[in-house]
Amino acid sequence: MTRSELERHRRDFAATGIVLVMLLATASGAIDVVAFLRYKVFVANQTGNLVVIAVGASDGNSSSTVLPSAVSLVSFTAALVAVAWISRVQINRGRESTRVRRDALIIEAVLLTVAATLILFNVDFEVRYGVISVLAISQGIQAVVLTRVLGVAVQTVAINGSLFNTVQMAVEHKRRAAAVAVSTPIGYAIGAGLGAFMQVFASAYALFFAAALGVIALFVAAKHRKLASLVGADEGGSAPDG
Repeated sequence: MTRSELERHRRDFAATGIVLVMLLATASGAIDVVAFLRYKVFVANQTGNLVVIAVGASDGNSSSTVLPSAVSLVSFTAALVAVAWISRVQINRGRESTRVRRDALIIEAVLLTVAATLILFNVDFEVRYGVISVLAISQGIQAVVLTRVLGVAVQTVAINGSLFNTVQMAVEHKRRAAAVAVSTPIGYAIGAGLGAFMQVFASAYALFFAAALGVIALFVAAKHRKLASLVGADEGGSAPDG
């Protein structure tokens, strides 16, 4: 491989990492908008749920927003623990981390499709807490799927850490790393905007859109992994690896 080819592969490797983060963050933004507008709860960015629960507990308010927030937080956390443990067990048994991540993204897409179908037929409010739980579980899964890209700690379901990493990497003149970090808040904002726009037609469309992004992310992740082998990089995309 010539030096120019190697450099091209490195650029492509960085680009696919950024696209992967952007796709998943955009999906999270769209999902959060649907959950907030329909059920007044967050399913990706769990910080908001903690605030609602804390306020409700402190003033003794048993409003309808506290229980949905608790359901979302518990479901998200349970999925986080379960998927991280299952992934670790599978990898210890010799399964490739790429396959583990692929399966996780497929499960996430299926869960989003189920929730979208319930919303599409206007039966979601009859099983409101079930839908909230399914959406939160999908985001708990996603939180485990991607934790590091190009050596940067990444969370596509929360933006605070990514904003800090963006500033830190920019100050250190690590342009590619900063581009990865800033992809989360940008993607989340884009997803939230698109999700809000899709409410004009149907909330279900935003979830189908998010599921489609997850499927596209599968192919981007495969390309990213292939490029990692070409440039000899530690791709570090799955939680069990880093």
